[in-house]
Amino acid sequence: MRTTVRIVKTPDVLHGKPRIEGTRVGVFQIGTLVREQEWFVEDAAAQFDLDVSQIRAAVEYYDEHPELMETLRAQVEARQQSIREP
Repeated sequence: MRTTVRIVKTPDVLHGKPRIEGTRVGVFQIGTLVREQEWFVEDAAAQFDLDVSQIRAAVEYYDEHPELMETLRAQVEARQQSIREP
């Protein structure tokens, strides 16, 4: 039996950022690893103890929402910058 992997956003988990349903693993985190750092889908699945189908769903969502991913990237960079500043 095949189950559908859902990407969800809920305000009380990961500050409302998209994630794989039933986990606290964010789409941005997975997409960045697979698309930008060139991780294999299977390696990401093993790292996060997820199914390959969950990783693929996250990467698909990442690819289909480039504007949102750029917003999330800007937030991460701003947060990192604020930590570096005295």
